[in-house]
Amino acid sequence: MKSKVKGIGEILKAINSPDVDIDEVLALIMKDVSRLLDAEAWSLLLLDRDREELIFKEVIGEKKSELEGKRMPIDKGVVGWTVKNKKPAIVTDPYKDKRFFQNIDKQTGFITNTILSVPLLSKGKILGIIEAINKKDKTPFNDEDLNLVSNYAEHAAIALENANLVQNLKAKVGQLTLIFDINKTITSILNLERLLKKSAELIQKAFDYYFVGIALEEGSDVILKGFSAKGKIEPEKKIRKSKGLVGKVLKAEEMVICQNTEKEKTFKDFSDKFKSEMVVPIEKGEKLIGVTIIGSPEKYAFNKEESKIIKEVSYQLGIAIDNARLYEKIRLATITDELTGLYNSRYCNEYLPSIVEEWNKTEEKGAVIFMDLDHFKNINDSYNHLIGSKLLRQVGKEIQSKIENGTHVGIRYGGDEYVIVLRQVDLEGAIGFTKMLKDSISKKKFRIEDEKKIIEVQIKASFGIACYPSDSENFYDLLRLSDLAMYYVKGRGRNNIAYINVEKAISLIDESENT
Repeated sequence: MKSKVKGIGEILKAINSPDVDIDEVLALIMKDVSRLLDAEAWSLLLLDRDREELIFKEVIGEKKSELEGKRMPIDKGVVGWTVKNKKPAIVTDPYKDKRFFQNIDKQTGFITNTILSVPLLSKGKILGIIEAINKKDKTPFNDEDLNLVSNYAEHAAIALENANLVQNLKAKVGQLTLIFDINKTITSILNLERLLKKSAELIQKAFDYYFVGIALEEGSDVILKGFSAKGKIEPEKKIRKSKGLVGKVLKAEEMVICQNTEKEKTFKDFSDKFKSEMVVPIEKGEKLIGVTIIGSPEKYAFNKEESKIIKEVSYQLGIAIDNARLYEKIRLATITDELTGLYNSRYCNEYLPSIVEEWNKTEEKGAVIFMDLDHFKNINDSYNHLIGSKLLRQVGKEIQSKIENGTHVGIRYGGDEYVIVLRQVDLEGAIGFTKMLKDSISKKKFRIEDEKKIIEVQIKASFGIACYPSDSENFYDLLRLSDLAMYYVKGRGRNNIAYINVEKAISLIDESENT
């Protein structure tokens, strides 16, 4: 009995340590209980309530390596009976006992002759089982053995419950810290694209998940916007809205966890190799705006505590997404020309220098086109400023229609001046684009409504081109040079295109009638 007291003292000391480790407590329990009886094998099995299984956490005996970590259903074996009935059991002839689970003997080659199974009970709740197999003196276990182990199990269960409480408390503190750190980061990011990518990365690394995806609803589609994974995965950007676990969550607007996708094959949203999947709705107020998708190649990869944290993070993510969208809306308003819908000069000065820096890093080529409408003052003088404004708007739409693939950028620089930034083009490509735009504008009859009548207006324009990197590697120089080239056209008859030639002089495209 002294050894028992000594063992419990060691366990309590471990529990009170600031670095308490539940596995250390389990090892101490197993080490100490094995001193009570001279048995061939001992096992400490813990109850996994979520999966309704018993886990071999600590094993003493020749089959230790084969059994530790192994799981078995709680409705199998003598230990399963002990869990169900919360009572100890002695089995003196296992192979004649219906409760005996023979599979483990078959798998390990071990021969079970007698069993002692004792529950670890704390406040009526079963935590696990202490099991002894085969006394070394070949005699069966008896009531004295049962009482000895049962008395020890009472103390061990209390120690184990306390260790669980300490560990759970520390886990909750860690979880709250984690939530705070994640929320602090995501709420500080106002760029939506960066926010979603960073959030997926933070969640994936914080929980060591195999993959995390964040998808947002866009019209009738769900589009993957942020993704982070351990391995190389190339998920589809568009997720099926009516199928899979995502579809179920979108319909129910509630978190869904599938711990075994082999049983629910329709739930797989990315790949057949994922065995567990969790999808959490992202909401702002009462509106569902997207989902957080988490997957694992292991079955039963998610626990309730983690799911609560992900739910809280997804709630905060919904607020952050809404803030980022509002910021983007305000930002666009400050850099968008209200009349034409193109970008304005502020965007030109604040954002386009970074585009040229990007060209420098990627060794791309590009061009800046400066465009000015010819004799625009005559439109205002012949009609009125309202007609002039409507014409500027339609010219802006014409430019937008030529750059709508998103590769190029259109800007109303001021008055009747426009700037177009072309990506991934050389001088030849820039000249080709400018010719196309020039012809499109000069040959078009712009139909403008004025006091219940339609006025057809035609206008021509002058263009200047400067190319990166041949003409300059600085955006403001490119803007200045293209402006100079445009004024070169203005001084030589208008309605033409000028560019910087190989001799760093300005040349005209001699193809139009200058008027």
